[in-house]
Amino acid sequence: MSRRRSVVVAGGGIGGLAAAAGMAARGLDVTVVERAGRIGGGGSGLVLYPNGMRAAEALSPQISARLRQVGHITRPDEVRVLMSADGTVLAEEPIGAAADDMGTPQIPVLRSALHRVLLDEAFTAGAAVRLATTVTDYTTRPGHVTVRLSDGTAVDCDALIGADGIHSAVRARMLGDGPPTYRGYTSVRGRTTGSALGQRGYVVNGRGIQLFVAPVGEDTLYWTAKITAPAGVWPSKGPAGARLALLDALRDWFVPVVALVRDADPTEIVVTDIHDRDPAPCWVDGRVALLGDAAHPMVPALGQGANMALEDAAVLADTLASNATVPDALAAYARERVDRAGAVVLASRRQGALDQGADRVEEERRNARFKSAGRKDAEIADVLAWRPGPPRPERAPVLPVTVRTNRGDTPMGAPRIVVISGSLRSGSTCDRVAAWCADRSAEQGASVRVFTGSEIDFPAYRPGLAGTHAAVAGFLGELRAAHGVILVSPTYHATVSGLLKNALDYVNDIGGPVPYLEGRAIGTVAVGAAAQGAVSTLATLRTIGHALRGWPTPVGVAVAAAPEQPSADGSALDPDAARLVEMVSQVVWLSGARAAAGRSAVLGAAA
Repeated sequence: MSRRRSVVVAGGGIGGLAAAAGMAARGLDVTVVERAGRIGGGGSGLVLYPNGMRAAEALSPQISARLRQVGHITRPDEVRVLMSADGTVLAEEPIGAAADDMGTPQIPVLRSALHRVLLDEAFTAGAAVRLATTVTDYTTRPGHVTVRLSDGTAVDCDALIGADGIHSAVRARMLGDGPPTYRGYTSVRGRTTGSALGQRGYVVNGRGIQLFVAPVGEDTLYWTAKITAPAGVWPSKGPAGARLALLDALRDWFVPVVALVRDADPTEIVVTDIHDRDPAPCWVDGRVALLGDAAHPMVPALGQGANMALEDAAVLADTLASNATVPDALAAYARERVDRAGAVVLASRRQGALDQGADRVEEERRNARFKSAGRKDAEIADVLAWRPGPPRPERAPVLPVTVRTNRGDTPMGAPRIVVISGSLRSGSTCDRVAAWCADRSAEQGASVRVFTGSEIDFPAYRPGLAGTHAAVAGFLGELRAAHGVILVSPTYHATVSGLLKNALDYVNDIGGPVPYLEGRAIGTVAVGAAAQGAVSTLATLRTIGHALRGWPTPVGVAVAAAPEQPSADGSALDPDAARLVEMVSQVVWLSGARAAAGRSAVLGAAA
């Protein structure tokens, strides 16, 4: 019998507990490491939309069944009332009928109840929880990852999942992309029992304030007020002060709405400034992956934060329980989730900006839109349509999304290398050569990102496409951060791969007075049996390198096939492998020299 895979989950929030429950139910050995001394969800609530409920069902039918017991199942005839601050009804949104059409109801639920369900199911499935502890660092090693904890201990495991929230330490270690961005409004949340508004949902629009209300059962409503304000102003008031300030801001509103806030349980008020991050192209570092707010924090305008975390957890549990290797499983998880999550982050940001109505003109425009559309969220239908894929059968290994090492003996630091394969056929010789080069780069201490043909098969180039196409933005982001690039092209009729050329055209979209790949080390590989084609392809690749203002290395390599992996006994490499190693070594050395010199790896106007 094979050994059970061991997984450490950093963070005991919704995403971390859901992933732990799903993985443990599939036979994985799971330990959750949680910062707090107890696991709980605060006093407010959230809506589990049809996509989130399908994810819960995919994780475990028991989770889905219990959520239906503890939450408010939206009735088929139920509506959400959209109104202005004075109580004028703008529209009645048929949320019950919409959910019924999708075959799955939406269920508002208290966060504390959702946490309890997920924690119970994780324990029942055999997961362990370690409280008052955080993950502070990790080191990827051949065959495992070493996780360092705040109590000074270290744990070796097969995989680490960073579900430690918007200020994730795992993300900081993996991506180092700084703090999240404040989006111009704050959130005051609470719950109230016995409100005159009854057991139905509301969205109430004021100038610079929007109040969302949903029933969670037992005559209780949870509510969230989003308030346009400078960063830090409302959190500095504390829960009690924020409640009083909100009552003052609502003094001329519809009386039952004011009473809703006035009669709220004062011990359950939560105040949070709203932040998000631009979509990240990379969630995986070998045996480490991000999940939930650590991967894709989003504003609450579409109510999708918890739902997307549940989706993440369902896909992750499925991939890690498959017969793929851990790096391949995490790569598959990222491929399935990155683009969708990024699109929802941006859609939520757009909706949030529309919702606030910060001045009179914007308020009138928002209210008119609600009245004419008869609904709050213009982009929600496509988001809710998500369904989990079929169970994953055993499959062949796929190229890893990211390869990283943490060797301490690299004197010039850890250069970042991007390897690009120009073949559209997955698993092609070109892809295998790219993977081989990535492995050799990683062995020499580099951090490596591989782009395969399927990832760079972008739509036709046009200026500004990176702003709307997450894959393009991700590709450019990796090139911005790279110290060196390796281009691998098939020798199609003695010309460089059109797919690769199309991808490299995108450096024109970085913006500003562009220095392209200025000073980056560039290695080139032509893959194919035809000698003349290889010569022409290498010449074209090097011309591209010069045009992009890179630093082409002296070695351009032509190979007919992917070399074998180097043997453990150190026996001599075949000629093709030796030439590839020479090229990779030069790219890593030149990239390391750039990194050690402290030269910025950021492209664009600031470079």
